Amino acid sequence: MQAVKNVVIAVAGMGTRLGAGKPKCLINVSGKKLLEYQLALLEKVENVFLVVGFMEEEVMNFAREIRRDIIFVRNANFQHTKTLGSFYLAARIIDGSAIFMDGDMIIEPNSFAEFLDVAAKADDDKFVIAVSKRISDDPVYCDVDEDFRIRGFSFEKKSPYEWANVVYMPARAMVNGNSHTFEHLKNFLPATAKTIDRMEIDTPEDLSNAERFLKASGWF
Repeated sequence: MQAVKNVVIAVAGMGTRLGAGKPKCLINVSGKKLLEYQLALLEKVENVFLVVGFMEEEVMNFAREIRRDIIFVRNANFQHTKTLGSFYLAARIIDGSAIFMDGDMIIEPNSFAEFLDVAAKADDDKFVIAVSKRISDDPVYCDVDEDFRIRGFSFEKKSPYEWANVVYMPARAMVNGNSHTFEHLKNFLPATAKTIDRMEIDTPEDLSNAERFLKASGWF
């Protein structure tokens, strides 16, 4: 069975809602920086692309301490672009498919390993979209049918699942835009859904909750 070859992590943003004065990927959560948790999931992935912007030198220096072969992609316009724009900058230099993921999450390792397995088995032109049953404060709900395929996204129509900000897709299908990533993915529905368990860290309250949870959960 082939393995997932490419993963893109977007860490260019300023993390203004958290208000830490540094990129969220460098925030300490229960003794480790957020980026450490994510890179620990990707040890067997051949190519890891890190899209940097805000305080890029600090992010790159820390990332190199963990993994010397990371491929850095600069988003010089990070103050005026959303994650979709960062994804595109990496996607245009990738041949084939890739996992695209936000850099502001802690993902439970077993659930991510299962996502990697499903993605590895998918055809080259297919999409696998991660959903979570851990609903955040500002969710984008996913309409998931009986075959566990996503039929739509909604802010208003509640569902047991929300968009988890992780997708496996052909890199050529990524676009440069200033909309949200899930809005672009609407063009490719229905698509396979796969559950992951993850905690998103956007606010100081999220950070406090994650600190308490990780100490008790045994995720890592």
